[in-house]
Amino acid sequence: MAAVVREAVFAGARSALDPACGDGRFLRATGLPELTGVDIDPAATPGPGVDFVRGDALTREWGSAQFDVVVGNPPFLNQLSARTTRGGSSRFGGGPYADAAAEFLALAVQLVRPGGRVGLVLPQSLLSTRDGAAIRAAVDEAAALRWMWWSPTHLFDAQVRVWAGVWEVGGAAGAVRRSFGPQFAQLPAMTMPAAWSGLISGGTPIANDGPTLGDIAAFTVDFRDQYYGLVGAVGDDEVGPPLVTSGLIEPGRCLWGERPVRFAKQQFAAPRVALDRLTPALQRWAESRLVPKILIANQTKLIEAVHDPTGEWLPSVPVITCLTEQPERVLAVLASGAANHWVHHHAAGSGLSATSVRLNPRLLASIPLR
Repeated sequence: MAAVVREAVFAGARSALDPACGDGRFLRATGLPELTGVDIDPAATPGPGVDFVRGDALTREWGSAQFDVVVGNPPFLNQLSARTTRGGSSRFGGGPYADAAAEFLALAVQLVRPGGRVGLVLPQSLLSTRDGAAIRAAVDEAAALRWMWWSPTHLFDAQVRVWAGVWEVGGAAGAVRRSFGPQFAQLPAMTMPAAWSGLISGGTPIANDGPTLGDIAAFTVDFRDQYYGLVGAVGDDEVGPPLVTSGLIEPGRCLWGERPVRFAKQQFAAPRVALDRLTPALQRWAESRLVPKILIANQTKLIEAVHDPTGEWLPSVPVITCLTEQPERVLAVLASGAANHWVHHHAAGSGLSATSVRLNPRLLASIPLR
């Protein structure tokens, strides 16, 4: 907190806002004379000296209000949380699964006067998630990142890995100073990369104007409807295709039947899916998946893919399915160091650990064919 506030507060600043202020610690740390806090939590108690408004900063009508500084540690929402689903774009431009923290960043940039600063603690997933792309682009247009910090360990009260950024609103893009880890070790400054994930991966430019995996393969991933549609049809004693989760996929190998797996909060030794217990719509989906394919774990340090040449496995959400007439070539590309470098450059920070990435069909399809 101290490092974020130190970077955000500047000479001449008088007013500060925390749009999710909680107990007000970020505001008090600024030492500024005009403090405003907003929080929807009934338990929020920012204390004396803070002009406090109870409510949702994201839906509040702010009018012409502007502040010198916005700081804080806004709430994060899991990608699979029902509360993240809006069924469409957010009022700040995020997709239907944009993290709430991205919304707070977009709001903060709007509420800071030109020359002012925004300093927020954010989930590392915001560096690369698809549904935050429009917000990242809008922030880049309105403000310049001056300082960032990230850590592979859990800090603050967050249960996810976080990073922090300090932006100058209306500033021209330039060098970004970087710190790392619990001790805030200094890293070399770097020019702001085109992809925010490059702040963690090192930002080495990676260009490709040639063919990609998407030219020879189709990648798809299933989501809520398929996940919940399988509940009640999965069991160790069922007759039907094996259910393969991401945890069962290793490079070139499927561990179904060798490693226990959890699905829908239950543990199974060798889960199969009773197709006759699925709805007609889910039966059609299963038929489309029970074909020759490559299955890819959705989150990994290195890309993990396995070939299902006979189409006997049914992928569990969120395993990625690849259909291709050139499976050997696709598998060779996915196993290459170049492919792993590509996905880490474009998705650093998106996984549950600092060294893992969350894969998606678009990212996989963009991998160069080399």
